Amino acid sequence: MEGEPEPYTGISRIIGLLKIMKEKGGSSDLYQLGIDLHLELGEELQIVRSAESLGFVVTPESDIALTPLGEEILQKDINGRKTLIRERLLTIPIFIKVMEWLAQTEGESLPEETVKSRIGEQFPNEDVDGAFSMLVNWGRYAELLGYSASREELYIDRGT
Repeated sequence: MEGEPEPYTGISRIIGLLKIMKEKGGSSDLYQLGIDLHLELGEELQIVRSAESLGFVVTPESDIALTPLGEEILQKDINGRKTLIRERLLTIPIFIKVMEWLAQTEGESLPEETVKSRIGEQFPNEDVDGAFSMLVNWGRYAELLGYSASREELYIDRGT
């Protein structure tokens, strides 16, 4: 629906948040950060949660602070960022599980609907469509996963 936020946060928005955090000296009040960035609370929290899930920020109480990993990714070029994010994705349970499913199939691929069904079973508290979008978008960015729209299929990206 138009005007509603995406069910996931793109990597570019996470990197943008990290850059702003660096400019602010590495930490900020969450409320003030949202005001400064002209973000609605839900949108801000979505970006912050995503950055936190990758280990780039911590959120003690009502503050946000860059972690050493968050500082490190800002020092890397695009290929270095992709490598670091790929490594981080392989520590997130949903990515671990999906990579296992794909690795166990011939051709290392599964239809979108099969992946979504399994996500619903294995991760019942997840928004299935949002989780799938995140898998595709973050996985593509990190050159870990690929998605064929014509075949509606998710696959392991082996770079071939």
